[in-house]
Amino acid sequence: MLQVLNTTPYPATLAVFPSPGGVECAYAAVKVSYDLSTGVPQVAASQAMFLASDVYWGDPASSSLRAAADLTLLKPSTDVLLLGRAVAPAGPVQSMEVALRVGTLSRRLRVFGERVWQREGEGWRPSAPKPFERLPLRWELAFGGQSRAHPDHPPEAELRNPVGRGFVASWDTDPAGLPLPCIEDPEALLRHPHERPEPAGMAPVAAAWLGRARHAGTYDAAWQKSRAPYLPLDFDPRFFHVAPPALIAPQRLVGGESVELDGMTGGGRVGFTLPRPDLHLAFDFAGRHIAAEPLLDTVLIEPDMARLQMVWRAELAVDKHLLKLRALHVSGRAEVIPS
Repeated sequence: MLQVLNTTPYPATLAVFPSPGGVECAYAAVKVSYDLSTGVPQVAASQAMFLASDVYWGDPASSSLRAAADLTLLKPSTDVLLLGRAVAPAGPVQSMEVALRVGTLSRRLRVFGERVWQREGEGWRPSAPKPFERLPLRWELAFGGQSRAHPDHPPEAELRNPVGRGFVASWDTDPAGLPLPCIEDPEALLRHPHERPEPAGMAPVAAAWLGRARHAGTYDAAWQKSRAPYLPLDFDPRFFHVAPPALIAPQRLVGGESVELDGMTGGGRVGFTLPRPDLHLAFDFAGRHIAAEPLLDTVLIEPDMARLQMVWRAELAVDKHLLKLRALHVSGRAEVIPS
């Protein structure tokens, strides 16, 4: 039986999966939760546990991903995710901007109150936004969705975000009363009912949506005959990224990066530094103690809960020698938070 010998206060786990290349690998993960209530990350008294499967806001067929499973293979880089709300600082507003910056990554969103398409002469315009004080930053309110039913036309959908709003079918010439997205990219605002902007958000992306599904590879008869149960040869590890493209780090984050949030707490701009915990991982394999560098896999910021989660991951190829893997050792000194 594989053991996890962990002397830190952080949850740690060990799982074995075939790599994309078909080599059996051991994947270690450590999940560290921080309390942001003082403005400086402090190790949380209650540590969030690992999620074995994806968690949705509702029915997976009609709602967005609330949290992605932690048990996965190594991601090519670091995902940055945010679950929160746009919070007006001083009473109701019709629109506002929210922004997130982590190191060199940045994402701005323009958030509107509820709007619908209205006729204007020979064209269309958005109605005035309804005032709001708080609005969840979820994919249900970003551009996307599906066409309304019509007896003479097949259904159409925005496969990048099938649970969103604002999608108008190509055959639909009368979108009066149809909702616009509440969350948009300020550099690509929707001007016409039939435009198809990139859905804008900061939350996790479901595996079945186009942004990830296009990396999943081909599962056909040839794969079934010559490759199964391993991942197909055209599988792309970018599938494991759950962040929207703008929040996937071009180079893996390491801790120590500055973070700024704007428009999500009601108290103006919030800033802190990503911690860099002192973690040491080692595999007990084939009679050897093999050190493995923990790589920062996921950064999740939850302003409403004043919580930060960071997942660090490492891998070891064991190939056909799994029985020689005895344990994962996790250790580290008391954490020092960067100032």
